Amino acid sequence: MDSDESRSAIAYRQIAGYIDNVADGARLPPEADFAEMFGLSRASIREALARLRAEGIVRSRKGSGTFAIRTGAPEMVRLSAISSLRELAQWHEVRLALESEVAALAADRRTEDDLARLQAAQEALLASLLTGRGEREDVAFHAALAVCAHNPKLSDALGRLTSHIFSWGNLSAQRSVLTMAERRELIALEHGAIVAAVAARDGDRARAEMRRHLLAGRTRVLSDLQT
Repeated sequence: MDSDESRSAIAYRQIAGYIDNVADGARLPPEADFAEMFGLSRASIREALARLRAEGIVRSRKGSGTFAIRTGAPEMVRLSAISSLRELAQWHEVRLALESEVAALAADRRTEDDLARLQAAQEALLASLLTGRGEREDVAFHAALAVCAHNPKLSDALGRLTSHIFSWGNLSAQRSVLTMAERRELIALEHGAIVAAVAARDGDRARAEMRRHLLAGRTRVLSDLQT
C-alpha cells in the first residue's frame, strides 16, 4: 500500500477512473466485483462508494444497484456527435494520441501498488474472456492504466473520450468475426505488452505498445462495422 494513501483513498481513485470510462447512468459493478478488479477489500470499496455518493458522482437505488452520474461533472472539452465511420475513425485518432501518452506517463509514474492493480485488472479481463466478451473488465483495465499516470485531468479526458466511442465498440463486438478464444489471445498479447512496459518503467515502449494496440483495435472495429 502507498505510504501516504489509505486503501479507501486508493479505492476512490480506482473507481473514479472506472467511472470516467463509462456512460452517464451506467450501472456500476457490485462491490465484490470492484474488490476483485482492483485487488482491494470490500470495506475499502464501500467507503469509496460512500464518498462518491456524497460528491454526487454515483447514485444508489435500492434493489437496483449503483449508477454513474456524469451529467453534472465539468467537461474539459465538448465532444461532437459521431454520425459516420469517418468521424469514428477521427475520434479513434484522438484517443490514439491521448492514450499513447497516458501509457508513457503511467510507466514513468506508477507505484508498485498501481502496477499490482493494473496486473489484477488484466487478469480479471482474461478470466472474463473465458465466458464472455469482457467489455466491463476492458474498461477497468484502461481506467487502471490511466490512474497510473497520476493526472486526473488526463484520466477524465480519456474517460470521456472512451465513453463517447463505446457504443460503436459494442456494435462492432456484436458483428465481430473473432471467436472469444481469438479475442482473448489478442488481449493477452497486446495488453500484456503494455503491462510489461509499464512494469519495466519504459515509457517509450509503453507508448509504442499502446499505439500498436489501439491501431490494431481501430482496424478491427472499422472492419467489423463495414461488413
